[in-house]
Amino acid sequence: MSNMKRKYTAAAAMMMVMGLCASASAAFDENLNDYTLDTMVVEADAVKNKFGDTITEQSYYRTGGDVKVITREEIEKRHYTDVSEAIKRIPGVTFQNSGYRGGEYGYSFFNNSMSINGDSRVVILVDGRRVDNSVSTKFGSGSANATKTMADLNAIVNIETIDKIEVIKGPGASVYGTDATGGVINIITRKGGTENHGSIDLQTGSWHKHVYNLTYSGAAGEDKSWRYFISASRNMAQDSKYKDAVSGGNRTYLNTRYKEESTNIRVDKDFNEKQNLKISYNHQNGVDHYPILAPNYDYWSEAGWKDMYDKYYGGVSTKNNPAYRNFFMLDALSNSYNAYRKNDIDISYTFDKENGMESFIRVYQQKHHYDGLDHYPQWIQPDGNRVPFPGGPDWEKFFNSNFKWQSDKDFTKVSHYLDENKGVQFQYAKAVGVNDLIFGLTYDKSESSSNEPVRNSDARTTSSVKRDSIMGFVQDKIHVNDKWDLTPSVRYLHMSSYENTNENGKTSEVADSDISTVTPSINTQYAFDDTTSAYFGWSKVYRPVKASDLTKADKYLFNGQRLEDEKGNAFTIGFKKDLSDKTSVAVHYDYTDMSNAVTQYRVFIASENDYKQKFINAKEKKKSFNLTADHTFDDHWNLSLGYSHLKDEWSAKNGMTFDPDLNWSGTTNVNTMINKYRPTNHYTANLSYENDSFYAALLANYFTGCDRTVFTDSRFMVFDLSLNYAVNKDLTTYLTVNNLTNTAYENAASYVYGPGAAPQAGRCIMVGMKYSF
Repeated sequence: MSNMKRKYTAAAAMMMVMGLCASASAAFDENLNDYTLDTMVVEADAVKNKFGDTITEQSYYRTGGDVKVITREEIEKRHYTDVSEAIKRIPGVTFQNSGYRGGEYGYSFFNNSMSINGDSRVVILVDGRRVDNSVSTKFGSGSANATKTMADLNAIVNIETIDKIEVIKGPGASVYGTDATGGVINIITRKGGTENHGSIDLQTGSWHKHVYNLTYSGAAGEDKSWRYFISASRNMAQDSKYKDAVSGGNRTYLNTRYKEESTNIRVDKDFNEKQNLKISYNHQNGVDHYPILAPNYDYWSEAGWKDMYDKYYGGVSTKNNPAYRNFFMLDALSNSYNAYRKNDIDISYTFDKENGMESFIRVYQQKHHYDGLDHYPQWIQPDGNRVPFPGGPDWEKFFNSNFKWQSDKDFTKVSHYLDENKGVQFQYAKAVGVNDLIFGLTYDKSESSSNEPVRNSDARTTSSVKRDSIMGFVQDKIHVNDKWDLTPSVRYLHMSSYENTNENGKTSEVADSDISTVTPSINTQYAFDDTTSAYFGWSKVYRPVKASDLTKADKYLFNGQRLEDEKGNAFTIGFKKDLSDKTSVAVHYDYTDMSNAVTQYRVFIASENDYKQKFINAKEKKKSFNLTADHTFDDHWNLSLGYSHLKDEWSAKNGMTFDPDLNWSGTTNVNTMINKYRPTNHYTANLSYENDSFYAALLANYFTGCDRTVFTDSRFMVFDLSLNYAVNKDLTTYLTVNNLTNTAYENAASYVYGPGAAPQAGRCIMVGMKYSF
């Protein structure tokens, strides 16, 4: 981008900021001079405002929207072991994974992914700060062949460190970024109290799964102005089991064992009611093994193994070779794994608080190391022989002669990756009459490097990519009157050119990859009365493509065209109503219109007179609908119900023609393959009972509209049970059962590998005890 263009962009941003301030002043009515806001100091688990929104320490950023808050009280009573367990009850939140915690780096289908209302462009925050890396290749080196959620939800902080989890559907607020079209997950961490307190939480159960949690918190100093919270955890399990919907029976999912550990320390110094220093350190490490896919046991025999080879080397397509995924059993048997080691430091100084809003300066550093071991088992050996059938008479001899290592650390095929972020954030907030003004500025320096083995060689290659970012926003929450809030905002994003260093040590910039853009948004919320409110939001979307998207060989791109950054508009509208003191309902609708989304499609190539799969920019229209209802029967029973529905529609642009034969079941609708890779409908029912020392909860997730071409059934019903009994004020015992009925189901699908390739875990029973001191 030229200097002149940057100046015009910056000038446009300044004009928009001035316009916001002017509109804020114009909206101020002298009749509202006495209008004041309630101070939002949140100590309870669920405090709501006049619009019916659950308030948290950081809810001043958002206006309206469908926001669900997982409280510490719920985490304690249901004994979640990770973040995904906690949020899977929320309608519209879906997970797609291969049934295990690990995954093969760079391949979206073999990694954990999540989406909100069908959109994986989800931003994850800890205490309001983004934890992703703008150049990371951990989840895939390109936009089209990987999940667009750029952080592993379960490898951020341990569950004992979490005070609340905000799940925000849609863009939410300008502060969260230009790319949160799916939504935002904001994890708010725990702060030490004035009294010393500790807890030991132990769980054990199925598959030799063990969870250990230790916390200790308190205050120091004569005035107890120093607060501290410390937690340590270990979560480990051997190979899980699953119900095989293809061949029947319970199976062991080989090489799905894992061991994860974490330590978190947070120290707060309260100087006065408005000034505070927070220092937090987060360490995570783990080893997650992965099998890539589950085998097809209908072909698990000497004859099936031979037939698989004959078809593969006879030119039969993968789709027409149903035993093909049995090849991946070699990865499971040869101990493939991913390991990670994360160290995050965050120091924030809050120098003012007004109307609950914080003015602060923050510095942070993230260092995330990833190691991946894929033994690259060869399907044809150097002597020309095929690998014998695992479990057959020749397997043990072959295995012992080809896999001789005693320790993973001694093996030369380990791939090393490092994602590093350094940055500084500044935020200033000021209440002026009915205007709550916030200005924020972030400078982030990101780097991702890799050191990988060369297949069939002892050589290794190294490479890295760097990028600097400047992100700024101005938000004005205008309290027009005691029933209406209007929040215009504008965000400025500048990203430097990608700087690549290749395996030969040569550094170069990716041409025309620097970015300067302004993205406005507006959110509003209106309370008709004490029982009814509505909201509306619009946000301009901008999501940069990755470095490799701009440098791929022409054979991957349509007519050699470079991929362009994703752009579009996201809209949300919703309605909330309290039907009585015991019953409330809410409706939420999302519409995302991407004029320039990134995907893969088979498109017509004139020079070859045929359709080829390419990385392309296309138009995308995504619609989603959520309906929720909450009812309290009496002092003991509560019920929450939810329903979500979503649909994507893609269309070609830039002179492209989609392949009309890309279809299932005789249809010529090219969008079928997108929408049928996931359930069309998601229903949830959350029933709880509480009576003095006893608490019980039953969660049902019901998925329908699953296409039988890729799923083993058209619908799945999965139950989770939690029982909690307080023996006394210090001791609690509990039981949790995930997948109570041992249902065979999948949440990820593949046309190539066939139904049942990614089975989810079967029934898992855990018993535990928590002691507080």
